[in-house]
Parts: sequence; structure tokens; C-alpha cells
Amino acid sequence: MRGGILIDFDDYPILKNNLSTLKETSIDDHDANHIVYMTCSDRQAVHFDGVKNEYIAPLHVHDVPKSNDALFLNKKKELVFVEFKNGFMDGEKKFAVRRKIYDSIIILTDVLNMGIGRLRGNMEYILVYNEAVNANEKDVLNKKSHVQHSSGFNEFAKSISHMAKDEYVCFGIKMFEGYCFKKVHTYTEKEFEQYLREN
Repeated sequence: MRGGILIDFDDYPILKNNLSTLKETSIDDHDANHIVYMTCSDRQAVHFDGVKNEYIAPLHVHDVPKSNDALFLNKKKELVFVEFKNGFMDGEKKFAVRRKIYDSIIILTDVLNMGIGRLRGNMEYILVYNEAVNANEKDVLNKKSHVQHSSGFNEFAKSISHMAKDEYVCFGIKMFEGYCFKKVHTYTEKEFEQYLREN
């Protein structure tokens, strides 16, 4: 479907109850003495951890599902799931991200009463990671080598990248592109801010 899907978060009580901002959904408060926000964007977003908690409350499940941090609508009215990762992306965290994707999609399809086939073409996924903490992580190094940073080739690289529409996706989550989402992205905090300006 072109032009997004017509979703108003206010039409779904469980989403409306958990409206927030991207900034608030990006908080890393595991260390009370060092609270970090991975974005300062005040764009409206659904705090999807809250949706998950409200969704499972009447189910009394023993193995609590995982969930992405945020859900928002881009300028094209497409849904965008976001997971913020301020820490190092080790193997355990990479596995947890995959589980969050699956669990969040199951919850969202039920909340919206809409199959994945309809959502897939109108939904993106973004993992925002801390570039400094993950500077030596293998996938991040591969991403850096994949992107041309030479100023002499800057314009050439931009035009080639634009024509190829090629984007390196870190942490083994490219597999979800075309399967669960239209596009999958892994962005540093700075790249995410650029995405928000453009989308």
C-alpha cells in the first residue's frame, strides 16, 4: 500500500495510554548517577515497553515477552519500530534484539488486528546504537569500511550510494528486511537524528 497505513494512535487505547516522545523512550537509566538519552527528539512516539506490559497483564504469562523501545509514524505515515542500545552489542544483546523484534511484531499485529503481510510494506525498523561504545565491534568496523569517508570521493560516493540504495546493517538483523519490515536500519545517534530530519 502506498502512502502508509492510516493509523491514529489515539484510536487504539493501549497505544494512546503509552504515548510519549522519542526522547523519553530512548532513556538509559540503568545507572541512576548517569542517565543518558540517546535522542533529544520530541517527536511523538508510543512507549512500546509500556504497551507490552499492558498487553500481557491479563494474560498472566510466565515467560514475559520482550519489546522494542518505541513506535512512531514517519512523515510518510509509515510505522517505525526503534530499539535504543547504549551499551556494547555482545552476542547475548544481539539475540535479545531479535527476540524483541519478534515479540513486538506479534503484539502489534494483535493490537492493530492487522496481519504482518499488510504491515510489512509500511513498517521500518531502526536500531540506534552508541558508536563510541561499539567502535571496535566487528559489525561496526565492517560498516565503517563499507562507507566511503574520503572527502575527495564524497560526492561520488553519495551518488553511487543513492543509486545503489545500499546500506550496511549491523548486528545480524538485515534478515528482517523484506520478511517483517520494508527496511531495516542500524544507526548511530547522529545518523538517527539525520533520519528524523529527512523522515
